Amino acid sequence: MDDLKQDTIDRAEIEKQILDVFVTDGMVDRAKITPDATLESLEVQSVDVMMILMAIEEKFDVYIPIDGKIAESKNLNDFVQTLTDRIVEERTSRAT
Repeated sequence: MDDLKQDTIDRAEIEKQILDVFVTDGMVDRAKITPDATLESLEVQSVDVMMILMAIEEKFDVYIPIDGKIAESKNLNDFVQTLTDRIVEERTSRAT
């Protein structure tokens, strides 16, 4: 399998696992999870965001800085993409 296909599969799996964390640790109803859902529409409070981020850090063994990209996420898709980018970046830097 070429690297591009593998990267796409890896990203898709990471995104799925992040959404699973939202459901379990954020106590979000899976039926409400859509790409354009906001944290507010999912009724995710700031303490819940911290719990979700801590669970993701533990699950993927990465550090997730609460920087502009996370704070500026407008919807769930932005949030998940930012987290996925960070996880992939960490994995890539460890592999080299």
